[in-house]
Amino acid sequence: MPTAVLQRDLLVHAEQVRVLYSQLPKSMAGMVVGGLVVIGGMWNQIAHWILLVWYAALLLHQSWRLQLFLRYRRSPPAASEAKRRGIHWAVGAGISGMVWGSAGIFMFVPEAPAYQAFLIIVLFVVAAGALTLLAVHSLSFHAFLLPTILPVIARAALEGNTVHWFISAACLVVLVMLLAIGRNLNRLLAESLYNRFENVELITELKAQKQVADEARQASETATRARTQFFAAASHDLRQPLHAMGLFAAALSQKPLAPEVLGIVNNINSSVHTLESLFNELLDIYKIDAGAVQPDLRDFPIKPMLDRLRDEFLAEAFENGLLLTSQAGDCSVRSDPVLLERILRNLISNAIHHTPRGEVAITGSARDGKLLFEVRDTGVGITEEDQLKIFDEFYQVGNPGGARAKGLGLGLSIVKRLCGLLEYPVRVRAQVGRGSTFSVEVPLANRLVHAPFPQPMTPASQCDLSGRLVVVIDDETTIVDGMKALLGGWGATVIGSATGEDVVSAVHVAGQLPDLIIADYHLGAGPDGIEIARRIRQDLDPEIPVILVTGTMAPDLLENARADRLEFLHKPVVPDKLHALINRKVRRLDSAAT
Repeated sequence: MPTAVLQRDLLVHAEQVRVLYSQLPKSMAGMVVGGLVVIGGMWNQIAHWILLVWYAALLLHQSWRLQLFLRYRRSPPAASEAKRRGIHWAVGAGISGMVWGSAGIFMFVPEAPAYQAFLIIVLFVVAAGALTLLAVHSLSFHAFLLPTILPVIARAALEGNTVHWFISAACLVVLVMLLAIGRNLNRLLAESLYNRFENVELITELKAQKQVADEARQASETATRARTQFFAAASHDLRQPLHAMGLFAAALSQKPLAPEVLGIVNNINSSVHTLESLFNELLDIYKIDAGAVQPDLRDFPIKPMLDRLRDEFLAEAFENGLLLTSQAGDCSVRSDPVLLERILRNLISNAIHHTPRGEVAITGSARDGKLLFEVRDTGVGITEEDQLKIFDEFYQVGNPGGARAKGLGLGLSIVKRLCGLLEYPVRVRAQVGRGSTFSVEVPLANRLVHAPFPQPMTPASQCDLSGRLVVVIDDETTIVDGMKALLGGWGATVIGSATGEDVVSAVHVAGQLPDLIIADYHLGAGPDGIEIARRIRQDLDPEIPVILVTGTMAPDLLENARADRLEFLHKPVVPDKLHALINRKVRRLDSAAT
């Protein structure tokens, strides 16, 4: 028998014994009162000395049982000792039964049927009371009941006439009924106690499992915090030199250079853009897992998005000898345009990278209130085994060596996460050597939305910030110098600062309010870029535009920046993006001034 079951049996028996001992005050009161009733009823029929001796024996026995009770209360036994205490109680119950059974012999009055009936009723009432008090412990119940009732049954039968035989038979039937009732009651009480302790074990086990789960959750939260802190620190430290290199390369590309030098600069810029793409993939994974990405659902037409994506990848597809097509009707969807575009961009990029020849086709077809996007290629295809893994992080089909030229293998993982965030089903159908088709279902909008007329963007090479004063705050000297070189090439006057504390005095010396503040978020051990920008605005002008440059994205950073009306750029900063954002900010400032 399993150890747990044996332990449970011991606990059940110990509880039965505890309940048995706890009944003693009621049992003693019943015995004392019952004895007085017998003496009072038989006083005129039985010799007084017999009644008094019998009652004295009853009281003496009850005093012994009281000693058992007091000893039990002073020193409750362990579960393993409960059986022995139960036997003590059963012996006492047997002695008590013999005392009551002796009344059935010595107080039986043959010539007085009324007194016989009285005696029999009292004995069965005492037995019925014992049923409710002793049924929890089968041994004690039988030890009391049998010696209490059997003597009076035998004494009645000894009279040798039909009436007394009938009385004996009737009493025997009642005794059997009491025994059956006691057995059933004992079984029910034992099952109840067994279930109770089983439930206690389950509760204890659940508590233990909950504690293990809580410890695992705390360990997971600790690991998540450590991962977040490590990622934030690593992202910032790695982006800093990359950011500075991109600024210097962009500033250098604006200078008149020899063709061979210009080729080197272009290669540097290309490498910076590749690294930026890899960093952005890692950052996207982090932001989604950290809950920092919340969908902004709106209705918008899908065709401009597909046209823009086709134009974006057309040159890459052409270089790979691929035909790139897109087709979708004039319909609108309800989604987050930024997240949906990222999903489609990753699927298109994945298709181009794994298609050595043929075509990549992007289609959108409406059906059942949904727009089914499909990105189909004629590439290498995907095995059934790989189809189960392609959405995992860092897994790349056909790239067992993990060549970084093919990326980190995060594109489809980001697709899966974004589709899960937007609650879009994403599916894949593929055959090895015949290509793959990735599909995503997006809800259609309830109305047709027309795209706004696009505003032309000014290329970085044509930018002119002549007469503009820009404040650059960064604790890295190389980045300040790189920004000065880049912005100076666009015609701006630049005030550089490592902490931001000297900006106000420098502005007064320049005699001109800044048109823009570009501040790094992390500024060493002092206040962060948001706090520094807030102080400068308070001292100079609360409407000065601020661009916050950061290599990390804490979940609450976006909210704090929005509260201060700040724009974001992630390191490494791409010059075209920086210039587009500066143009937008400066134009908005000029419009407010007029």
